[in-house]
Formats: sequence, C-alpha cells, structure tokens
Amino acid sequence: MRMVFDASVLEMPFTGIAKTSMLLYRECLVQLPGLTVTGVHRKAVAGEVPAGVALTRGGRLFSADLWRSHYLPRQVKRQRANVVHFPWSGGVPAGLRGCVVVTTIHDVLPLEMPGGFKTPRDEERYRQDRQRDIDRSDVLFTDSEYSKRQLQRHFVLRSEPIVNYFGPTLEGDGKDVPAGGAAAPPYLLYLGGYDRRKGILELLEVYLELRRQGKIGCRLLLVGKSHYFSEELRRLITFGKESGHVRELGYVPDRELVTLLQGALALVYPSRYEGFGLPPLEAMHVGCPVITTSRTSIPEVCGDAALYIDPGFGAEFGEALMAVEDDAALRARLREAGFLQARKFTWEKAATTFLGEVRRFRTRMEEQ
Repeated sequence: MRMVFDASVLEMPFTGIAKTSMLLYRECLVQLPGLTVTGVHRKAVAGEVPAGVALTRGGRLFSADLWRSHYLPRQVKRQRANVVHFPWSGGVPAGLRGCVVVTTIHDVLPLEMPGGFKTPRDEERYRQDRQRDIDRSDVLFTDSEYSKRQLQRHFVLRSEPIVNYFGPTLEGDGKDVPAGGAAAPPYLLYLGGYDRRKGILELLEVYLELRRQGKIGCRLLLVGKSHYFSEELRRLITFGKESGHVRELGYVPDRELVTLLQGALALVYPSRYEGFGLPPLEAMHVGCPVITTSRTSIPEVCGDAALYIDPGFGAEFGEALMAVEDDAALRARLREAGFLQARKFTWEKAATTFLGEVRRFRTRMEEQ
C-alpha cells in the first residue's frame, strides 16, 4: 500500500493533530510491512517525523489554494498512491481518482458553540466546506462518539463515520512517580489553549477567590499558547502573576510537560467543548489526577477516572480544587484509576482500525 498524506499540518508547531497523526502513521508502518507513507507539503515542517515517514516539499510559489487544488493531486498521481489521507479536518481537493480518499474530521465544534461564527455567512461557508470534504471522501474518521453524532446531525453522509480514538502522545507511564505534589511548592496545572470554551476564565476566577479567602495554598501553572480573549482574562492573569499565585509557562517541550504533569496535584481542564480531549488522556497516562467536565466527548476519554465539575458552579469547582490539595488518598485513587483508563487508548488499536477500514474500502473498489 502506498499512502500519501497532506502534510500541511506539520508546517505549524507540533501539537495535537500533528503529533497524533505521526504516531498513527508510525504504528501503521509497524503493522503493515510494505506500507509507504509520504507527506506532501509546501512550507518547511516544524518538527521531526518518525522513521519510515517520507516528506516531499514543493509548490512553494503556489498560493495555498492553488497548491491544494493542483499541486497536491499531481503529487498523489506521481507517487502512484492508492491511498491519500487528509488528517487535518478536511481540505480535500477534487480530481483524486483511482485511490481511496481518507479524511479525519476531528470535530465540528464551531457548529455547537455559542458564538462559533462571527457572521451567518461564515457559518454557511464552513458548512459548505465540510460538506464538500465529506462528499469527496471515501472513508471518514472522527475522534469520538460525540463528534460522530455531530457529523450525523449537521451533514449529509455517504456512510457512517468511523470513531478512531487517539492514544497518548507523551512517553512513559509515570508508574514510578509519586502522585502529585512531587515538586515544591505544590501546584495545580492547566494545559491547553487560552480559548473561552476551555473554561480558563472560570478557573482563574475560582482559584484566585480561594486564594483570597485563604482556602487554598497551592500555585496555579498555566501551560499553553497565551491568547487573551478578554480584558477580564488579562486582568486575572496579571493579578495572579503579580501576587505570585499564577505562573505562565507558555509552550513547553514534551519531556518538560511530563515532569510538570507528574509533579502536579492535578490537571485542571474545565473545558466545555471538546472533540476528543487529549490533555486529560496525557495526564492519566503519566500519573496525574484529573479535574474536568462531563461535557461533550470528555467522559468518553476519562470514564470514571476523573473528578468532574461544572465550570459554571463556582462553589462546586472550588470544592474540587480544595479536595485534591487536601486529600492525598483522593489523589492516589484518581491516579490509579487514570492509569487503568488510559490503557484503553492505544496507537495499536488506532492503527488497526485505520488500516482495517482503508483496506476494506480498497477491496470494495477492486471488486466493482
């Protein structure tokens, strides 16, 4: 099998989709001897790819739209690919004939979130683009049962989307590390983008109020690319930093992130909308207790291994933060439950599902 993938996702920092795509391909190469995987891209890539994954760069003088509509299909044909994968939620061009077109649409969250679009025209354009991607795809993957239901709700589908869960992207399982509080002073950890849907504003409000009342003594560490979506968020973070209670670490390398997670009292991830929810899985995998919400796809990932809160109820949220700081036995229970839950998500399973569905469609094509 010769597979080409749209490597545009690798042109940005290696987070989320880029990491999970590379780990999927790495395991596919292990499971299917003779498989070739080649990524086609226009700009320089931002990180390393696994052994066995080839990259070819070209079409730098093309605009992004022309590159995708003309250069990429020509490269698929030149590589004699019989499978082409679009791992970044679409962008499928016309004219891909003689090969299985595989698309992973991770989520359609803008259609679910209040204020997901600035104008009705933006929403209509989004719907048209995703429907076109779906119409041009032979095999459609998504990240969770929640995302599958949303695809079925909002779009006309030729076939049922296949749920293919991620595995963890961080190395190690944290079995030899004490449960939380390994670093002094103790801290809670937030991991993710500064997006309104992530609940970071509510986290800061609740945490800083507990500090003001003297009900909590740990620090709050923020990991992720900063984006101050409101003046209130900026004010709270500035106040927290000036008071010494909050630290902003920005993006950190994986090795440092593992250490931060293993030393934390808990990962606090109060997100309201997720197509999958990778940070809680990463935390459970390396031995960090998780506080999160029971919204959208997150219960599929965390099962019974997390302490669930509603970010809209400050008292309940605050009680959870105080509990993980004060109760070592609770942290230990969450940690052990997290290990068991994280083991359900493996790249071996993901690659088996991916290859099985692709080969099944190829067989149908050959029989027609």
